[in-house]
Amino acid sequence: MHNPYELVRNAQENFGTVLMFAFGQPAIGAVINDQFKGGLKFLNKLIYDVSEKRADRALLEMAVQLRALDDLNDLNSTYQQQKMPPLGTVIQGGGSKTELYFRDMTNKIMHARGFSWELANVKDPTVVCLSNDGTRWKEAHIKLVTLMMYLGGLGF
Repeated sequence: MHNPYELVRNAQENFGTVLMFAFGQPAIGAVINDQFKGGLKFLNKLIYDVSEKRADRALLEMAVQLRALDDLNDLNSTYQQQKMPPLGTVIQGGGSKTELYFRDMTNKIMHARGFSWELANVKDPTVVCLSNDGTRWKEAHIKLVTLMMYLGGLGF
C-alpha cells in the first residue's frame, strides 16, 4: 500500500520543479536574449530543452502520485464538496469546452502524448496536455496557479 505522506511529499516536490520551470523559464529566457545575443547552442539546450523535459517528467510523476492519493483518500470528492474552482478547461473532440476538475486533470496528464507550455502570461502560466486520441478530447489546459491552491492545502 502507498504511504500517503510520501505521496504528498513527492507530489509537492515534483510540483515545485514544474513551478520553477513555468515561472523561471520566461525570466531566464529574457536574460539569455538580452545578455547573449546570437545565442549559445549548449546554453539554449540547457535553458529550453533540458529544463522543459525535466518539467514534463515532474508533471507526469506528480499526476501519478496525485492519482494514487485520490484512490486512497477520494480527494476528488473532497475538492467537490469544498467547491474548489476548475483547474482549467478541456477542448473536447468536437471542439466544445468543458471545465477540468481534479481527477480528470490527473487522467489528462497521464494519458497525454505530450505537453505544451504557455508561459507568456508570467502571472498565470498554463500547461497544455495534448491528446493521443483527438476524437475524445484534443487538449486540456491546466492553470498552474489554481493547481497551487489544491496542492498547497494537501497535508497528511
